[in-house]
Amino acid sequence: MNYLFFDIECSNCFGGHGKICSLGYVLADSRFNVLEQKDILVNPKSKFYLRRGNGEGIELGYPEEEFFKAPDFASLYPRFKELLEDPEVIVFGHSVNNDINFLLSECVRYKQPYFTFNAYDTQILHRHFMPESKENGLGKICETFEIPVDNLHRSDYDAYLTMQVAKKICEIKHTDIEGLLHECPDCYYSVDNGVVKNHYAVISYTKRLASFAKHIKPDTVLLKRSKIVDKHFCFSMSFEKDKFKQALLLVNFIRRYGGVYSQKLSKMHYFLPYGEECLRTKNVLQVVASENITLLDEAMLLDMLGIPQKMYDEACTWSIGRLRNYGMPKGRKPKAKKPVADNADGNGNKTKASKPSQSD
Repeated sequence: MNYLFFDIECSNCFGGHGKICSLGYVLADSRFNVLEQKDILVNPKSKFYLRRGNGEGIELGYPEEEFFKAPDFASLYPRFKELLEDPEVIVFGHSVNNDINFLLSECVRYKQPYFTFNAYDTQILHRHFMPESKENGLGKICETFEIPVDNLHRSDYDAYLTMQVAKKICEIKHTDIEGLLHECPDCYYSVDNGVVKNHYAVISYTKRLASFAKHIKPDTVLLKRSKIVDKHFCFSMSFEKDKFKQALLLVNFIRRYGGVYSQKLSKMHYFLPYGEECLRTKNVLQVVASENITLLDEAMLLDMLGIPQKMYDEACTWSIGRLRNYGMPKGRKPKAKKPVADNADGNGNKTKASKPSQSD
C-alpha cells in the first residue's frame, strides 16, 4: 500500500469558500520513499487575497499570473478524483478537514459530483503522540522536529513536509504508519456524498470521559472485593456519543472498583462495542484475539459492576454532578476543574493565510 500526502492552497476564502489555486501531492511507499511529487496549479477564477488573521500577508510559490494561466477546477477534476479515490493509496493531509471542505465547495461551485474517499490527519497524529507540544501549524511542527523548511505555501512542498512529519513520528514511536493509525484512530475522516464525517469530533466525548474519570477515586470498601483493579476498559466511539451519561455512570463504577478508562489499544482488557462500527471498534476487532481483549455487551458490563438495570436506564436523566458524586461519602466532593469544551471539528489553526483558521 502506498501513501498519498496532499495539500491545497486557495486564492481567497471569501464567503467561507476556498477558491483552490493549487493541489500538490507526494506519493510515497511504505518506507516513505518518494515515488512521485507534483504541484498542480489551478486557475481560481477569483482574485487573490492572501492574509493571515493578523493582517500579515503571505507569498505563494508562484506569481499570480501563473495560476491564471492554468486550467480551472472543472478541467482538473478528473485528475483530482483519480488521485484521491485511488483504492491502492492511503490519503493524508495536515489539518486535512480544511482541504476536504475546499474540494467539496469547489465541487458545488463548478457543479461537479462530490468526491468519496477517506483521509488521515497528521495534525491530529502529532497532537496524540506529542501531547507536550503546543504547536499545530505544519511549519512550527517541522521546526520542533528539526525538519528543514524553506518554501512553505507551495502545495507539493507542504505535502512533502506533511510526509516528513508522519515519518518523524514513526521514528520517535518506533513503529510504522499503520501502527500510528491503530494507536490514534481519531485522526480518521471519511467523505461520502458531500458529507464529511469528522470522526475526531467524537473525541470530545472521549476527552470529557477521561476528564470525568480523574475526579473519581477508588473506593476502599469496593476494592476489597474488586476483580478489576488496574484493568483497562474502553467503549466504542458510537457508545460514548449516543449514551454519554450512561458512559459516565459506567466510568464512575469502573474507577470506584479500581479500574481504568483508557483508549490505548496496547493496554486494553475489556471493550464495549456498540451501534455503528467506528474505526476504534474495527481496530479492536482486528487484534482482539492476539491482545487478549474481552468484548462485553452492556448487560455483561452492568453485571460485572453491580449496576442495577433501572439505575442504568435512568442515568440519562441525571445531572453531571450527580453522576460524578454518586457513591462518594457525604461531605466529600471532588475538586472542581474547568470543563473540557466540546470540539466541533478538532482542528487547530493551519499556518496558511489563504485558509480560514479554526481553533481547538
